[in-house]
Amino acid sequence: MNNQGLLASAQLILPSEILSNFEVVRVEEEASLIRIYLDESVMAEYKENPEIEFKGFCEAVTIRDFPIRDKGVDLIVRRRKWYDKQNNRYFSDSYELKAEGTRYSKEFAAFLKGVYGDDSYDLPFA
Repeated sequence: MNNQGLLASAQLILPSEILSNFEVVRVEEEASLIRIYLDESVMAEYKENPEIEFKGFCEAVTIRDFPIRDKGVDLIVRRRKWYDKQNNRYFSDSYELKAEGTRYSKEFAAFLKGVYGDDSYDLPFA
């Protein structure tokens, strides 16, 4: 599937917070799992600032999201690393994509808590 097809599919299932900050770069499908790979978009203020250099990506983080057609969905998210020449420091932007203390998206965690409460036992698609 081409990039336009990936974006169109992702827009139907991903929260707007993710789509406004990340680009879909690849989708993989297995028998019981769909992986959506997302790379952080470059903010215009970083593009236009010669004092800020792109220095690669941080280690990818996996976030479990709502299942689709009985398949688990993992979002593989990579944030960019930046170097600020003026202040001589490295930094990355942070996003609150996961529910605190979990590997679930905020929306999926809230749904599971609503259905199963605070009981900790084997949940579906966990």
